[in-house]
Amino acid sequence: MKLKPILRILTGFVAAVMLAAPVHPLFAKEAQAPLYASTIAKYPAPMLSDVDGREYKILFDPAKTSADMATAFKDLWDKIKAAAAKQGMQVTEKDKNPLAIEFSTKEYFDTADQALWGKGYLIRITTRYKDGKPGDPVAVTVKAVFDDAGKTLAVPLAVVGVDKSKTEAEENVGFGPDGTLRGYIEKGSSFSVPLASLGKFTLGDFGKYMPELLKLGLPPDTPLKSTRAYSYRVRPGAVVLPGIAPSGVSMEAWSRTEGGAPFLYDFSFGYSDLDFYAVASTHAAGEQFMIKVLKDELGALASPDSGKWGGSKVRQMMNRPVPAVVAGAAAPATKPVEAKAPVGFNTSATAPVNALDVRFGYAVPPAYIKHYEADKTGKVLINPYLQVASKDFPAVLVVKEAPYNWVIDANGNVAIIPEAAHPYGRLYPNGFFRPEDQSVRKPGTRENYGHVSALAGMPGRISGEILYDKDTNTWVINNKSGRYTKHNPDRSPEQLVNAATTIREVVDPGKTPWGQVFFLLEYSSDEMRAALLTSPKIQYDDPVKKARPHLIVMGGGATTFKPEEMPKVAAPTPATVAAPAAAAAPADSGAAKPAKVRKAKAAQNDDPS
Repeated sequence: MKLKPILRILTGFVAAVMLAAPVHPLFAKEAQAPLYASTIAKYPAPMLSDVDGREYKILFDPAKTSADMATAFKDLWDKIKAAAAKQGMQVTEKDKNPLAIEFSTKEYFDTADQALWGKGYLIRITTRYKDGKPGDPVAVTVKAVFDDAGKTLAVPLAVVGVDKSKTEAEENVGFGPDGTLRGYIEKGSSFSVPLASLGKFTLGDFGKYMPELLKLGLPPDTPLKSTRAYSYRVRPGAVVLPGIAPSGVSMEAWSRTEGGAPFLYDFSFGYSDLDFYAVASTHAAGEQFMIKVLKDELGALASPDSGKWGGSKVRQMMNRPVPAVVAGAAAPATKPVEAKAPVGFNTSATAPVNALDVRFGYAVPPAYIKHYEADKTGKVLINPYLQVASKDFPAVLVVKEAPYNWVIDANGNVAIIPEAAHPYGRLYPNGFFRPEDQSVRKPGTRENYGHVSALAGMPGRISGEILYDKDTNTWVINNKSGRYTKHNPDRSPEQLVNAATTIREVVDPGKTPWGQVFFLLEYSSDEMRAALLTSPKIQYDDPVKKARPHLIVMGGGATTFKPEEMPKVAAPTPATVAAPAAAAAPADSGAAKPAKVRKAKAAQNDDPS
């Protein structure tokens, strides 16, 4: 039962349309009490005396404006001006070159498991370009962000070894997952140094300028991983608020490759150098601009998950959702859906904000994008054989086309793709070392469409593989995805059971029956893996060597997984989900491969994508 080529292409086209179904990202059922009032009530004077301003922000969806960046900036700015005028609010525009684009790169440094963020710290290097050339020295910023404002403000962030530095604190204001305004206090110190003085970008290299980084319990030689964004910025004008000078506007587009398509746009405005407790009318007007102009008038332009990140670009890129309850924020107008898992397997540090988060895990960007998966504009190619499964239009599996990848998209749809050869991919007769996942690939490896090609690089939930097992003549399912599963701490056995159950409802397996479902511990968080290894239900491909541990969570019929029998797992700090970036093409390598460990074919495919 093999799909005709024309039918399969049509299926992929329809699937892409279904995946792009619009969702209004900003919605709250009830009017919100002023955020500034609840912040001041929580932190009465003089607790916020070091906080001298506010920044208001929102993320816009690149898909809802022009593909040309200059046109997109103009389009968004024109709509903001018109919406402000409609609501009786004033926005001014600069006389000269209001939409002149400034280019820079912003690199965020943390350990592979985001230990610094887990301890409340964020390190950034900003490199500004002039006439196409990077500037040197570079600007270094170290920020402290805790849920409690008092704890944030107590961090010294003292800078040494430079002539000049600046330390300041502000409240960041954006919409939360429930559509109401949220705020959190952020403190940062900035200074400039020659790029070469930062050596190999270890913790010690930054710690010599900020010694408190060396008191976090991490060795000075701890290597820090860079996550880079290419920033295109315009400063077109200002928002006029009472009691202060006009508040400057910034609009940014971030891409993952130089010259690539933006994966987000943001709009922000703010003010500083004032007494936080003495400008209630200014705070109130800023909040009304956010609500009336950006939400009521322009909410349809916001990114689908803008509220998840509180309007923060770096939170989205680093996969750090705003906490369920933010220090100083007003009580949400609508209660988030609570996780109902009987034990702590839903290990995200923040409570799920809707039923899909509980069922399939948070929708997050892919951990990385391979060098060949995006075109020259930075757009990820969609697998032409993509099927989006539903009960009315089930996806079809064909044994000869296995293995398949599956992904649960942001809207809870099941996307299925075969691992077909990629048109930009290569065949490596001698094998190669793949930098994005640090794996040695065997000779004859072919570069195929991976999980990201099911969603065009967009955010996805728990994902894995559907494999044909010759020994049992069944289709087996696992959670093996290096893009959407492995790097996310909230991916759990329950979610795999939910996903596999849904897959069986909307995918036609043909004459081949469904087999077992495997939860591979290699693709779970460190905390969950450690706890699950104590379970008597754990099995191994090689019991003697304890190679490739896994749980069989479902048989060919009903589930065999009982959460109440599993050990409880405390919520860990979320693991890194690095912003996707096209990796450099690997070179052929004749390096000796590590010794093979015999694996059960039902457990996983060999390619860790």
